[in-house]
Amino acid sequence: MIDDTNYKILVVDDDPSVLGFISLVLKRKGYEINAFEKAEDALDILQKENFDAVLTDIKMPGISGIEFLEKIHEINRDIPVILMTAYADLDITVEAIKKGVFDFIIKPYQSEQIFHAIEKAIKYKRFIEMEKDYRRLLEEFNREIEALIAERTMNLMAMTVADKVRNPAIVIGRIAKKLYEKSDISPDILENLRCIIEETEKLDSIVKEFYEMLKSKKSKFVYEDLNEIVKTVVKSIGDKNIRIETKFAEQPLRINMEKNLIRIAIILLIKNAMEAIQNRGEVSIKTYQTEDKVFLEITDNGEGIPPEILDNIFQPFFSTKKKSFGMGLPLVKQIVEEHMGEISVRSELQNGSTFLLSFPLRWKE
Repeated sequence: MIDDTNYKILVVDDDPSVLGFISLVLKRKGYEINAFEKAEDALDILQKENFDAVLTDIKMPGISGIEFLEKIHEINRDIPVILMTAYADLDITVEAIKKGVFDFIIKPYQSEQIFHAIEKAIKYKRFIEMEKDYRRLLEEFNREIEALIAERTMNLMAMTVADKVRNPAIVIGRIAKKLYEKSDISPDILENLRCIIEETEKLDSIVKEFYEMLKSKKSKFVYEDLNEIVKTVVKSIGDKNIRIETKFAEQPLRINMEKNLIRIAIILLIKNAMEAIQNRGEVSIKTYQTEDKVFLEITDNGEGIPPEILDNIFQPFFSTKKKSFGMGLPLVKQIVEEHMGEISVRSELQNGSTFLLSFPLRWKE
């Protein structure tokens, strides 16, 4: 057997002697066997229980092996089916392959043939299950990241809007204070100025409290390897139409980070690069380290960023794209700065852009 797991095999053959022989040799190997002479009985138990492989004769009374194979896969597409046959019929073989048969065993067969076919089938089934688990975890991860991106984007938008309200209010309040201090103003105007001063101070206080509320949602920072975070992101957002070249520093690049936030920043930058090359270019990702800093470089060979807008790309709500709020790159900048890092960009029209992120190896207390 492959390991100590109690694997379940469904064996189907209308010949009792063959059924008994196969069941015996597989049980001796430690497999749990359910054996049936009728395909209908086998299909009935398949509806109720899960099996790791099905071993069946290709000729069954009342139903062909191909038809039986189809019915098995209607119940569970992932169960590997091994067909046993006394002859090699090319037409039947081709048809069985089209219907998704896993393997064939030609009679007369030896015990080792059966063991080998069953072990291959179980490994295949385990691989399918692992792939499903991976996809499920990846979907969960993407949902969590998308929710976090949405939350952080809303926070950044709210802070930006609050700033746009607060800054003019502060100016109005200062002007009102200067006017209030003058002695040649009528009492009615003085009362209005006093109200303006009080209301602008209240607004300033509300915005400050709002900032503190957002900042109070502390992230958990731990030392993680930046290389591993980048590798995870590249796997999760790979695109068959876009070539992603990676060159990682040989040593682990451990920096103090909130890994989900760093993932968000990397995802947004890679997606930004993919949009720039419009599904027909290359994205290059590189990490390296100096004496006191860690660097992440993301380059695309797209059209580049026009010089006249280069200084504005990190400004909230600035975007040249349709259906975009212009919050992606500002969010990246905010995340990088939360990690005591810096972000810069260099770009050349028709030759692409490079975003360079740098982080300190150690934070200064």
